[in-house]
Amino acid sequence: MKAATIYERKGKLYVHSSSKTTAGVWVINPPILAVEKEDAGGVGRAVRECLAASREGVPHPKAFTNLFDPVLDLAGVKSFGTFVKLAKCVEAETSDDATVTLIPTRNEGVEDGFTPLPTKTETALGSDEALGSAAAAALAMSE
Repeated sequence: MKAATIYERKGKLYVHSSSKTTAGVWVINPPILAVEKEDAGGVGRAVRECLAASREGVPHPKAFTNLFDPVLDLAGVKSFGTFVKLAKCVEAETSDDATVTLIPTRNEGVEDGFTPLPTKTETALGSDEALGSAAAAALAMSE
């Protein structure tokens, strides 16, 4: 499986790839992109680029500090707590590179992060615009 994450904060979207470590933990990895929410094609392209970079079996990090810093830098904030306060999140997954499943989440705050809402899942096939539109719909269902 390949995975990426989409965050919405203050009208801008931040998309990053995720890879599964040898210990079975998903961690953030490049690319880490900022996209205008209204650019459906750009959002779709960013999600596809991040999914394409997702891997399994990457080395497990020795420390988890600072892994999210590139997202914070793009958003212009100094802490995860500040970022999370105003953020929505959607998880993107694919196993065949053709169908992308978008899972809205509930923002549980800085301590608990984002909890998936699998009953509100969106699925996207086809164009980058269709994927970007499905991502927007999934973000609208996020809590």
